[in-house]
Amino acid sequence: MKFLWFDAGLFVAFFCIALTHSSGLADERPNVLLIMADDLGFSDVGCFGSEIQTPHIDSIARDGLQFTRFRATPMCVTSRIALMSGMPMHLAGQHNYSGATPLAKQMKSAGYRTLMTGKWHAGIPDPRDPELFDRSFGFLGGATDSFIGGDDWFSDDQPFDEFDTDFYATDAFAQRSIEFMKESVDNQQPFFMYVAFNAPHHPCQAPRATVEKYRKTYHKGYDVLRKERRSKQQRLGIDGAFGDTAKMGNEVRRWEKLSPHRKDVEAERMAAYAAAVDEVDQNVGRMLKYLEQAGIQENTLVIFLSDNGGDYSNGSIEGDELQTPWLPKTNPSSSNGWASVKCTPFRYYKHSCHEGGIATPMVLRWPAGVKRPVGTVIDSATNITDIYPTLLELAGAASISKHDESREHRTTGQSLLPLFKTSGTRDADPSFFWYSLSKAWVEDEWKAVRLYDGPWQLFNLQNDRCESNDLAEAYPDRVKAFAAKWETFAVKSNVPNAKTKPIPQRGWGWHRLERACRSLQATSPENGATTESTEVDLSIQFGKPIKLGQNKSLQIALFDVSDESKPVWKAQPNASHLKESQSNVLFTDLPELKPDTTYCVRWDGGWIKVGGEPIGVLNDGAYWWRFRTPAKSK
Repeated sequence: MKFLWFDAGLFVAFFCIALTHSSGLADERPNVLLIMADDLGFSDVGCFGSEIQTPHIDSIARDGLQFTRFRATPMCVTSRIALMSGMPMHLAGQHNYSGATPLAKQMKSAGYRTLMTGKWHAGIPDPRDPELFDRSFGFLGGATDSFIGGDDWFSDDQPFDEFDTDFYATDAFAQRSIEFMKESVDNQQPFFMYVAFNAPHHPCQAPRATVEKYRKTYHKGYDVLRKERRSKQQRLGIDGAFGDTAKMGNEVRRWEKLSPHRKDVEAERMAAYAAAVDEVDQNVGRMLKYLEQAGIQENTLVIFLSDNGGDYSNGSIEGDELQTPWLPKTNPSSSNGWASVKCTPFRYYKHSCHEGGIATPMVLRWPAGVKRPVGTVIDSATNITDIYPTLLELAGAASISKHDESREHRTTGQSLLPLFKTSGTRDADPSFFWYSLSKAWVEDEWKAVRLYDGPWQLFNLQNDRCESNDLAEAYPDRVKAFAAKWETFAVKSNVPNAKTKPIPQRGWGWHRLERACRSLQATSPENGATTESTEVDLSIQFGKPIKLGQNKSLQIALFDVSDESKPVWKAQPNASHLKESQSNVLFTDLPELKPDTTYCVRWDGGWIKVGGEPIGVLNDGAYWWRFRTPAKSK
């Protein structure tokens, strides 16, 4: 039966192609230039509130449509597979698309020349497969050095290693994209051009001159930049019903408490990030200019989006200042304080199903096809899975957009085309979101969301997109219903550990602690918590037996973030600190701490072994444990 359907599918595909050519539709169907930035936050381009110079991306919104309720997924790979399948990753069959047909293959079947540059990170088959793309250039993994690339780079079906002294990945992706589009224009064939920039994913590398543009911009600090971005959003009229700006949690070091040296380092880190975004915009401009020069800008659909919310807190407190963004073999990154700025005005960032992790900027332009006034702001809920059916419909492939009848799954996305019409509207279907750290269900502008398998929270997105007012206790039946819908969808999609019992809510950054401390079960104080008193003990509970490390000089220490040069307390763990059948470490000799102060725990890797494995380093960068003391001593 499957073999028979495949033959029928080919017949339908060839019939669609023949029909479009015989009717002249091939000349009428739009080219598609789909541009994806990597880890770009909701407010990181000018038309969404940013101070970063992005005139070309802004021009797409000015001359087209701007979507302020667009959501991707919380993670690079889950978004890329959702884009290529029109459904959440697990429903699609995860990395092998066993329940889906990749978008590029569908567009190719409809007669489009399919082209790809940049970061793939979207499973198997990969861009080198001629069934997906006619031309491809880029790399397969999740990140790359923008100056010297890596072993996973390719040019069509051949390895690529021509990284000369002038090579810069963002430039190279745009240049190859222009060459690929020109080939299609010369062949008089409509194209689907997918450009997946690595930037501004770390390493945040950019030419020195571009970094220099922003070196004085970020000494204002996190709070001031967030306020400025929110004010600009309000002036631009894209604020919608966001409600109060989400408060930054205790996982974010307060800017005014940082040492002058740390402020300088932090400002430099964000300057590198801004430069990487600026470079993306410059190359978007190069591609837009080509469309104009080729005379095809009127009938080319240009879409720009990001794959998830802004990234956070890679690096380390010892090494951040050593990263030089204009040099290869460095890994500049930005902290979760800057991630809060990137995701203004929302809560949290990448990896979270709260709005900060899944709300991304999305703009599009298609002069020949969009009937709404240019510059229209679309506040209807839209999803990354909607791009798949939209492009298939435009390609004249609507009749082959559904999968093999023998397959269980269907695309979950909805075409965006109704929103292109004058005063067009569209009802949004419920949306499922998942990442191993977080999950959410959105329906009728209500949202149930859960972090680290903690209790479900409930928010009314009609007036509180910043998720400041948890209504779970006021609407328990709605929470129960949404949780059940999420679980049903997850089980059907083969999401691992779909059925989990709620555990106490853990502060943001718990997953970072777990990476450093495998089998970790609890900390006291809790990560991201405000303590009840300035008198604090440190306790770490594991699920496996622990033993002291062999190197007696290895330490655990506590720092006031205002003075990172010397600890307020340190210890060389010994047998007296091991409690409760060798699975708990307890330190009771800490001095009384200052009120209203952020503290962080740092320790050397290997100071204990857990289940026979040395514990990882805690560096207050990629791996942190932070808490605050109360405003007044108790």
